[in-house]
Amino acid sequence: MSITKPIQRGAAEVRPNRANPRQKAQRAETRERLIEGAVRVFAERGYAQASVEDVLMVSGVSRASFYSHFAGKPALAAAIADALVPIWQPLYDELVRYVAPSLAQLEDWCRRSVALYRTHQDICIILTQASAIDLDLYWKLTAYRERVTTQMADHIPALAHLRDDAAARLRAGLALMQLDQACYYLAVRRWQAVEDAGIEAMAMQLHHFLETEAQRGTRHD
Repeated sequence: MSITKPIQRGAAEVRPNRANPRQKAQRAETRERLIEGAVRVFAERGYAQASVEDVLMVSGVSRASFYSHFAGKPALAAAIADALVPIWQPLYDELVRYVAPSLAQLEDWCRRSVALYRTHQDICIILTQASAIDLDLYWKLTAYRERVTTQMADHIPALAHLRDDAAARLRAGLALMQLDQACYYLAVRRWQAVEDAGIEAMAMQLHHFLETEAQRGTRHD
């Protein structure tokens, strides 16, 4: 058995971050400029075709500064996804608090979801493109759906089985994925002429899932 000496860390490695409030604010501002620049570039050129250099030119940020914030283009896409969470999360917080929602309530919820996607359609397109290329981002977005599934289990007694029933979690994940895809097509593909029909179909599918899964939960008990 070999015994190694503890690694002696340099002073720079153990020194606490002593950045003053102004420096922290400047750093946060730079990070925000990079994210905003990335959204512009990715939306105009497409995620696959855009480069870090393109983002630097639009943002007016140096390469060294960029890499002090992000490891590369995929990390930028992940930051864009994180920035969208506070925007869509309240809608799903509302959804998981419906105990037995009516079809009319779900239609209203779906309509507002589509409107949210339309408002942020550039970001939705970017994340769709990026997640098709970057496996880490794909799993990050999947984890968001997993989080919503857990919220359903925590807030809706009839869906408590979603907490530890793998098959039920899969059904919930598929239902949420269908919602996401429907919002994307209605908002981004500009199907406004038949939007009401699409929203009605979304609400009916969601209602069916919640109702049938609640019945399964009752049998599960």
